[in-house]
Amino acid sequence: MKAANLFDGKIHFFDGALGTEFQRRGLEAKPAPDLWTLERPEVVARIHRDYREAGSEVLATNTFGSNRGRLSAHGHEGLVEDLNRRAVALARSVAGDEALVAGSVGPLGSILEPFGDLAVERAIEMFREQVVFLVEEGVDLVLIETMTSLQEALAALQGARDAGAEAVAVTATFEAAPGGVRTPFGETADAVARELTARGADIVGANCGEGLALMEEVVREFPRVENVPVLVQPNAGMPNIVNGTLSYPGTPEDFARFVLSATSKGVTLIGGCCGTTPEHVRAAVDAVSS
Repeated sequence: MKAANLFDGKIHFFDGALGTEFQRRGLEAKPAPDLWTLERPEVVARIHRDYREAGSEVLATNTFGSNRGRLSAHGHEGLVEDLNRRAVALARSVAGDEALVAGSVGPLGSILEPFGDLAVERAIEMFREQVVFLVEEGVDLVLIETMTSLQEALAALQGARDAGAEAVAVTATFEAAPGGVRTPFGETADAVARELTARGADIVGANCGEGLALMEEVVREFPRVENVPVLVQPNAGMPNIVNGTLSYPGTPEDFARFVLSATSKGVTLIGGCCGTTPEHVRAAVDAVSS
């Protein structure tokens, strides 16, 4: 499979959550779940395999927090290269030539100037550092996800391009606000989509957020920009604490109904975020197939 397939107008499935899937399989919660790539690579590979067998055509690497900003907060900044390279190798070992590998890139964990202390140039540099390793290891696309501000999304996009990424997807996270949905920094879905597209993002969309109902609203508000596919990856609802652990109420059947609704509105790229599992992906694939 080639990255170009994602632009053919057909429906394609990404995978679901990694972090919550680790916990579901009995691994303790970690401040940096990316470390499971080194400590329990067989579990990471098994999750990739389960998503692939469920019908996922794109497998995201376990590198959401593998940037210098997030890793330094836990004293692991020296692992940036090793984590990213090893994670790509694990995903590729499952994907082979039949599925794509997306290099996952999450926020840096700091707020950019002028609202925070992190300089934009430094943010771009840290994103570039991570993506260089993802690109060198041969990811098919870079997946910048869970961006809470357009400013950081644009910095990540610039860093990815500077690192030589040929295909870049960028998804933001939205929340309910008066008059519609907004990023936590107040940007509309329309503004996010159009600005990212103008700066050269190949795929735009939304992930995480407040569950399936909110993502329905995001899908309604997200503009359809010509030749730029829309990717949505919602959470399986809002979590509750059950017996001391997080439990997500959105069932695979709920997810499948959401997917049918989203694809009827022109969304062609589908995946899941927190709380989604291989069973959620399988239910959605079956629903679309039938």
